[in-house]
Amino acid sequence: MKKLFSIYFVLIFCIGVLFVPVSLKWGPNLEFHSKKYVPLWQLQTQHFTIDGYNPIYELDIMRLIYEIGIVTLLVYILYLILKRELNN
Repeated sequence: MKKLFSIYFVLIFCIGVLFVPVSLKWGPNLEFHSKKYVPLWQLQTQHFTIDGYNPIYELDIMRLIYEIGIVTLLVYILYLILKRELNN
């Protein structure tokens, strides 16, 4: 079971830090440009401009919560299955 929880924490770390869902917006009206996954430390990057404006990465909180919830449910179901098999 310790391996399962280790895998769970690695997945949560990847989802919460390494592959964070963001929307790329730019311009005076914050026009939508794209959605992608970026590392958390890249949210404030200024490497490029779009029509003279620095793009802003906006964290997609609801999508992040859904992803963490889905991973948590899947790991919990796997835990219940493994627990039942080990008790038999």
